[in-house]
Amino acid sequence: MPRYFFDTYDGTVIFDDEGRLLPDLTSARLAARHLLEELVRHASPDRAESRFRADIRDEAGRVICTATLVLAYGGA
Repeated sequence: MPRYFFDTYDGTVIFDDEGRLLPDLTSARLAARHLLEELVRHASPDRAESRFRADIRDEAGRVICTATLVLAYGGA
């Protein structure tokens, strides 16, 4: 089973040096989505816009996928 690494960016960069064993890239993409959801839960609602990113790296260290989420508050 391949190991995938998830680096997250939300104003602070956190590099994953442990990774996770997952069956395939689809599972890694789902894991990245869950990471982004967790980052949003802890985001400050005081900002008009927040950007979150998770880069998925393979065991060779290559970025093979990037997931981005933008949380924007609009209105009056």
